[in-house]
Amino acid sequence: MSLSYRILWIDDNPTTIRSKVNQIRTFLEKQGFRPVIDVIESGNNIESHLLDPLLDLIVTDYRIHDDLNGKEVAEGIRESDVMVDIILYSQVAGTDLYKEVGTLDGVYISNRQGLEDKIKEVIEITIRRTQRVSSMRGIVISEAIDIENQIEDIILSYYDTREKELAKVLLSGDGCNDLGPKIRFLNSTLKDIIASIKSSDQATEKKMQQKIELLLSTAKKLENEVCKPRDMLAHVEHTIDNNTIFLKSLKSGYEDIKIDTGCCQKMRQSFMKHASNLEQIKSFLSKWHEYKKKVQKN
Repeated sequence: MSLSYRILWIDDNPTTIRSKVNQIRTFLEKQGFRPVIDVIESGNNIESHLLDPLLDLIVTDYRIHDDLNGKEVAEGIRESDVMVDIILYSQVAGTDLYKEVGTLDGVYISNRQGLEDKIKEVIEITIRRTQRVSSMRGIVISEAIDIENQIEDIILSYYDTREKELAKVLLSGDGCNDLGPKIRFLNSTLKDIIASIKSSDQATEKKMQQKIELLLSTAKKLENEVCKPRDMLAHVEHTIDNNTIFLKSLKSGYEDIKIDTGCCQKMRQSFMKHASNLEQIKSFLSKWHEYKKKVQKN
């Protein structure tokens, strides 16, 4: 599992579930996940969507169309050895429906009225699974790699064609072969941009300066909020006290921490924040280059 939580939602009238989809999207964001919710109509060709290996949850109206119902969908998915959680819902989820699908692992039943609560309940079960040390370590390392790739991309996008090859050499050299040095390289680059803007009295550039300074203020926290958790999870052993997992540091400079819902949620939200901030930095650089070209032409 990654920080992207992917849901396939099947309904014959997508407009009727729009508010529910928005509620679940907001809920996932608060939990520190990127919601990726694909809503398709029951009448469409859904088979190609069902076996997506990246799905975390399938939510489907029980009556998909005349030739296919929710139980048949669930059975087909399980026969393919895909263990994604599935929620089947109908206007009235009665005893007969529970009896019909109750023997299928990882399949939940809901009526339309209580659907949002059921989806949140199933998501929370998934989240609790990710709070195991091995799962959280996998998420943190994966997201740290993505952030490192983002930083490299940003640095390279700053330089023109002649300087880009030199930047590539610097990024792959011994002094910049880990995330920490690359973060410092990024921050230095952003400071250079700010210094170049400060020499101008143009109103447009003053607004750009305010924007990049705000982005830099968040980027300065990358080492503490991305590097440190990554390194911490690489040098810990877990102990259990009163059914609570604690991570005991095996390396000086790191504190023991308690792995619980709050800790994991905070860590996910931090990685989401920095990924978003880096996207904004790259967008800023693109606009900055365009602005400089216009100035040079004039």
